[in-house]
Amino acid sequence: MVQGKSRGPLLNHLDAIEERCLQGDPRLQDILKIFGPDGHYVLILFFILPFLQPIPLFGLSTPFGLLIAVIAVFAYLRKPAWIPARWGDRSLKGSTVKRIAEGSERIFEKLGFLLHPRLKYLFQGPFRLINVSLVVLNAVLLALPLPIPFSNTLPAWMILFQTLAHLEEDGAFIIASYVQTLLCLVYFGLILLGIGTGIEFLDKNDFL
Repeated sequence: MVQGKSRGPLLNHLDAIEERCLQGDPRLQDILKIFGPDGHYVLILFFILPFLQPIPLFGLSTPFGLLIAVIAVFAYLRKPAWIPARWGDRSLKGSTVKRIAEGSERIFEKLGFLLHPRLKYLFQGPFRLINVSLVVLNAVLLALPLPIPFSNTLPAWMILFQTLAHLEEDGAFIIASYVQTLLCLVYFGLILLGIGTGIEFLDKNDFL
């Protein structure tokens, strides 16, 4: 367990995971239970990681994007994080989970200057609806079957910002996700414009 000057929810959850591992091998549902409502964002984080690189994963982005959208809505409705029982009841090796938790804790301790609780009003009132709406929007953009570089990456990074923001109650990352959403809309708007221009060109030259 790493001691820090200011500990947010994420570090406290990692501490709880380490303590649970001392009692024996945890199940996946035990881990999600520790995170409570934030368990949704743990699942989203797991699903979004493959898309943070520039090469689109054609065929995977559609089901993963739609799944992330559904999980985000469940998070907004404050429903318990759900996974199939056969997955939730699966035991994980306690020593391995503990090492992962300790390693993650050290990383997030070092990132404390960048990621820490602040601007908490961005998680309340109308911002809750705005946040989930933007996550769903970007998840839908992620789900589009476009074999174009960065078509997965840009919405994936927005979702990552939202995920880290909720796990550590960091409103600065919420703002970063808003900026990233604007970048996504501009990028996909250019794609749409390019497609429209291409169709118009083909039509004028009697290719269609």
